[in-house]
Amino acid sequence: TQVVRTKKPKLWSLKHRHRYVAVTTVSCGGKEIDRVETPFGIRSTRFDPDQGFFLNDEHIKLKGVCLHHDLGALGTAVNIRALERQIEIMQSMGCNSIRTSHNPPAPELLDLCDQMGILVIDEAFDCWRRGKKWPPDAAENDPNVRYFDYATDFDDWHERDLRAMVRRDRNHPSVVMWSIGNEVIEQWYPDGWKLAARLAGIVREEDRTRAV
Repeated sequence: TQVVRTKKPKLWSLKHRHRYVAVTTVSCGGKEIDRVETPFGIRSTRFDPDQGFFLNDEHIKLKGVCLHHDLGALGTAVNIRALERQIEIMQSMGCNSIRTSHNPPAPELLDLCDQMGILVIDEAFDCWRRGKKWPPDAAENDPNVRYFDYATDFDDWHERDLRAMVRRDRNHPSVVMWSIGNEVIEQWYPDGWKLAARLAGIVREEDRTRAV
Protein backbone atom coordinates (compact mmCIF):
# COMPACT_ATOMS: atom_id res chain seq x y z
CA THR A 1 0.00 0.00 0.00
CA GLN A 2 1.28 3.44 -0.90
CA VAL A 3 -0.02 6.85 0.18
CA VAL A 4 0.48 9.76 -2.19
CA ARG A 5 -0.44 13.31 -1.19
CA THR A 6 -1.79 15.67 -3.82
CA LYS A 7 -1.81 19.36 -2.95
CA LYS A 8 -4.94 21.25 -4.01
CA PRO A 9 -6.25 18.66 -6.48
CA LYS A 10 -8.93 19.52 -9.00
CA LEU A 11 -11.92 17.54 -7.78
CA TRP A 12 -14.10 15.37 -9.96
CA SER A 13 -17.76 16.39 -9.86
CA LEU A 14 -20.89 16.20 -11.99
CA LYS A 15 -20.10 19.58 -13.56
CA HIS A 16 -16.30 19.52 -13.53
CA ARG A 17 -15.07 16.09 -14.57
CA HIS A 18 -11.40 16.56 -13.74
CA ARG A 19 -9.32 13.41 -14.02
CA TYR A 20 -5.70 12.47 -13.56
CA VAL A 21 -3.64 9.61 -14.99
CA ALA A 22 -1.45 7.31 -12.92
CA VAL A 23 1.41 5.92 -15.01
CA THR A 24 2.78 2.57 -13.80
CA THR A 25 5.96 1.16 -15.36
CA VAL A 26 7.95 -2.03 -14.91
CA SER A 27 11.67 -1.85 -15.68
CA CYS A 28 14.29 -4.57 -16.02
CA GLY A 29 17.97 -3.73 -16.36
CA GLY A 30 17.15 -0.08 -16.85
CA LYS A 31 14.78 -0.84 -19.75
CA GLU A 32 11.04 -0.26 -19.54
CA ILE A 33 9.25 -3.53 -20.33
CA ASP A 34 5.66 -2.66 -19.42
CA ARG A 35 3.57 0.47 -18.98
CA VAL A 36 -0.03 1.00 -17.87
CA GLU A 37 -1.91 4.29 -17.77
CA THR A 38 -4.81 4.39 -15.29
CA PRO A 39 -7.22 7.35 -15.36
CA PHE A 40 -8.71 8.28 -11.98
CA GLY A 41 -10.51 11.12 -10.28
CA ILE A 42 -10.21 12.68 -6.83
CA ARG A 43 -13.45 13.35 -4.95
CA SER A 44 -15.12 12.62 -1.63
CA THR A 45 -18.41 10.83 -1.08
CA ARG A 46 -20.50 10.17 2.00
CA PHE A 47 -24.00 9.06 2.91
CA ASP A 48 -25.79 10.78 5.78
CA PRO A 49 -28.77 8.88 7.28
CA ASP A 50 -30.78 12.08 7.62
CA GLN A 51 -29.69 14.16 4.64
CA GLY A 52 -28.66 11.67 1.97
CA PHE A 53 -25.71 11.63 -0.43
CA PHE A 54 -22.88 14.15 -0.56
CA LEU A 55 -20.27 14.55 -3.30
CA ASN A 56 -17.33 16.77 -2.27
CA ASP A 57 -19.54 17.89 0.66
CA GLU A 58 -22.24 19.06 -1.77
CA HIS A 59 -25.67 17.53 -1.21
CA ILE A 60 -26.70 15.64 -4.36
CA LYS A 61 -30.12 14.08 -4.85
CA LEU A 62 -29.69 10.89 -6.83
CA LYS A 63 -32.04 10.95 -9.82
CA GLY A 64 -31.35 7.68 -11.50
CA VAL A 65 -32.34 4.82 -13.73
CA CYS A 66 -31.74 1.09 -13.84
CA LEU A 67 -29.74 0.67 -17.06
CA HIS A 68 -29.65 -2.75 -18.69
CA HIS A 69 -26.72 -3.77 -20.87
CA ASP A 70 -28.42 -3.58 -24.22
CA LEU A 71 -28.88 -1.00 -26.93
CA GLY A 72 -32.21 -1.98 -28.48
CA ALA A 73 -31.87 -2.98 -32.10
CA LEU A 74 -28.08 -2.63 -31.88
CA GLY A 75 -27.84 -5.55 -29.44
CA THR A 76 -25.38 -5.94 -26.58
CA ALA A 77 -22.13 -5.44 -28.49
CA VAL A 78 -20.61 -2.21 -27.16
CA ASN A 79 -21.15 0.82 -29.38
CA ILE A 80 -19.51 3.85 -27.79
CA ARG A 81 -21.48 6.50 -29.65
CA ALA A 82 -24.76 4.70 -28.90
CA LEU A 83 -23.87 4.57 -25.17
CA GLU A 84 -22.93 8.25 -25.26
CA ARG A 85 -26.24 9.12 -26.95
CA GLN A 86 -28.09 7.08 -24.32
CA ILE A 87 -26.45 9.09 -21.52
CA GLU A 88 -27.12 12.38 -23.33
CA ILE A 89 -30.83 11.53 -23.54
CA MET A 90 -30.94 10.56 -19.86
CA GLN A 91 -29.18 13.76 -18.82
CA SER A 92 -31.61 15.81 -20.89
CA MET A 93 -34.46 14.44 -18.77
CA GLY A 94 -32.69 15.18 -15.48
CA CYS A 95 -30.91 11.88 -14.81
CA ASN A 96 -27.63 12.10 -12.88
CA SER A 97 -27.08 8.46 -11.85
CA ILE A 98 -27.47 4.87 -13.01
CA ARG A 99 -27.48 1.43 -11.46
CA THR A 100 -25.96 -1.15 -13.77
CA SER A 101 -28.32 -4.04 -14.33
CA HIS A 102 -27.68 -6.65 -13.23
CA ASN A 103 -24.09 -7.47 -13.95
CA PRO A 104 -20.70 -5.75 -14.14
CA PRO A 105 -20.97 -2.99 -16.76
CA ALA A 106 -18.90 -2.57 -19.89
CA PRO A 107 -15.72 -0.61 -19.05
CA GLU A 108 -16.60 1.77 -21.88
CA LEU A 109 -19.79 2.76 -20.06
CA LEU A 110 -17.87 3.68 -16.90
CA ASP A 111 -15.37 5.69 -18.95
CA LEU A 112 -18.27 7.68 -20.41
CA CYS A 113 -19.81 8.20 -16.96
CA ASP A 114 -16.46 9.57 -15.75
CA GLN A 115 -16.26 11.89 -18.75
CA MET A 116 -19.90 13.03 -18.81
CA GLY A 117 -20.64 13.32 -15.08
CA ILE A 118 -22.95 10.42 -14.19
CA LEU A 119 -22.87 8.68 -10.79
CA VAL A 120 -22.86 4.88 -10.84
CA ILE A 121 -24.04 2.10 -8.55
CA ASP A 122 -21.93 -0.78 -9.87
CA GLU A 123 -23.89 -4.06 -9.62
CA ALA A 124 -22.43 -7.56 -9.60
CA PHE A 125 -25.20 -10.17 -9.59
CA ASP A 126 -28.81 -10.75 -10.58
CA CYS A 127 -29.05 -13.75 -8.27
CA TRP A 128 -27.01 -15.66 -5.72
CA ARG A 129 -27.17 -19.34 -4.82
CA ARG A 130 -30.95 -19.61 -5.23
CA GLY A 131 -31.86 -19.42 -8.89
CA LYS A 132 -34.59 -17.25 -10.42
CA LYS A 133 -34.87 -18.72 -13.93
CA TRP A 134 -36.08 -22.28 -13.65
CA PRO A 135 -37.73 -24.46 -16.37
CA PRO A 136 -41.54 -24.11 -16.68
CA ASP A 137 -42.52 -27.40 -15.00
CA ALA A 138 -39.87 -27.43 -12.27
CA ALA A 139 -40.32 -26.57 -8.60
CA GLU A 140 -38.43 -23.54 -7.34
CA ASN A 141 -34.86 -24.42 -6.24
CA ASP A 142 -35.20 -28.12 -7.08
CA PRO A 143 -31.61 -29.41 -6.58
CA ASN A 144 -31.98 -31.69 -9.61
CA VAL A 145 -32.84 -28.84 -11.99
CA ARG A 146 -30.26 -26.87 -13.96
CA TYR A 147 -31.11 -23.20 -13.74
CA PHE A 148 -30.76 -20.74 -16.58
CA ASP A 149 -28.92 -18.10 -14.57
CA TYR A 150 -25.84 -17.40 -12.44
CA ALA A 151 -27.03 -19.65 -9.60
CA THR A 152 -25.52 -22.60 -11.48
CA ASP A 153 -22.04 -21.10 -11.17
CA PHE A 154 -22.40 -19.06 -7.98
CA ASP A 155 -20.50 -21.31 -5.60
CA ASP A 156 -17.50 -21.70 -7.90
CA TRP A 157 -17.30 -18.18 -9.27
CA HIS A 158 -18.90 -15.53 -7.03
CA GLU A 159 -15.76 -14.57 -5.12
CA ARG A 160 -13.50 -14.42 -8.16
CA ASP A 161 -16.06 -12.47 -10.19
CA LEU A 162 -16.84 -10.01 -7.39
CA ARG A 163 -13.18 -9.28 -6.65
CA ALA A 164 -12.46 -8.88 -10.37
CA MET A 165 -15.27 -6.34 -10.76
CA VAL A 166 -14.17 -4.20 -7.81
CA ARG A 167 -10.50 -4.28 -8.80
CA ARG A 168 -11.35 -3.33 -12.37
CA ASP A 169 -13.78 -0.51 -11.52
CA ARG A 170 -12.53 1.01 -8.26
CA ASN A 171 -10.50 3.77 -9.96
CA HIS A 172 -13.58 5.26 -11.65
CA PRO A 173 -14.65 8.42 -9.79
CA SER A 174 -18.19 7.99 -11.14
CA VAL A 175 -18.63 4.75 -9.14
CA VAL A 176 -20.01 5.78 -5.74
CA MET A 177 -21.50 2.52 -4.47
CA TRP A 178 -21.27 -1.24 -4.99
CA SER A 179 -24.36 -3.43 -5.36
CA ILE A 180 -23.98 -7.11 -4.48
CA GLY A 181 -27.31 -8.27 -5.87
CA ASN A 182 -30.65 -7.52 -7.48
CA GLU A 183 -33.93 -8.88 -6.08
CA VAL A 184 -32.15 -11.94 -4.69
CA ILE A 185 -34.34 -14.81 -3.49
CA GLU A 186 -32.25 -15.17 -0.29
CA GLN A 187 -33.83 -12.01 1.15
CA TRP A 188 -36.92 -14.04 2.05
CA TYR A 189 -34.93 -16.70 3.94
CA PRO A 190 -33.82 -16.36 7.59
CA ASP A 191 -30.14 -17.05 6.81
CA GLY A 192 -29.95 -14.82 3.73
CA TRP A 193 -28.16 -12.10 5.68
CA LYS A 194 -25.17 -14.39 6.17
CA LEU A 195 -24.48 -14.56 2.45
CA ALA A 196 -25.06 -10.82 2.11
CA ALA A 197 -22.52 -10.19 4.87
CA ARG A 198 -19.98 -12.46 3.18
CA LEU A 199 -20.34 -10.70 -0.18
CA ALA A 200 -20.13 -7.25 1.43
CA GLY A 201 -17.00 -8.40 3.27
CA ILE A 202 -15.36 -9.47 0.01
CA VAL A 203 -16.06 -6.03 -1.46
CA ARG A 204 -14.63 -4.23 1.58
CA GLU A 205 -11.43 -6.27 1.37
CA GLU A 206 -10.90 -4.73 -2.07
CA ASP A 207 -12.31 -1.21 -1.45
CA ARG A 208 -13.22 0.48 1.84
CA THR A 209 -13.96 3.87 0.30
CA ARG A 210 -17.52 3.19 -0.89
CA ALA A 211 -20.81 2.00 0.53
CA VAL A 212 -22.04 -1.52 -0.30
